Amino acid sequence: MKKSGEVYHWLDQGPAILLQPVEIPDPITIEELEEVYGTLEEFRKSDWPTETGWTIKLLTTGEILDVHLDTLHAGADISSTNCQAD
Repeated sequence: MKKSGEVYHWLDQGPAILLQPVEIPDPITIEELEEVYGTLEEFRKSDWPTETGWTIKLLTTGEILDVHLDTLHAGADISSTNCQAD
């Protein structure tokens, strides 16, 4: 089980710190959203299917992203990776 604070690799983007679990909505096009829900606010109130993922912070760039669980993997030793502390 993954825990906040652990380091995993995200796709080919390098090491990332797990910040918190997040629910990621299944993909929907803008056209579908507008046709079915009308507005983004109404979509957010809906019971659209979601998948559990993680909010991560990439150590090489500092970017914070929500990613799918299956895109995180244990990687190589990060001690030689150029990482940002903040």
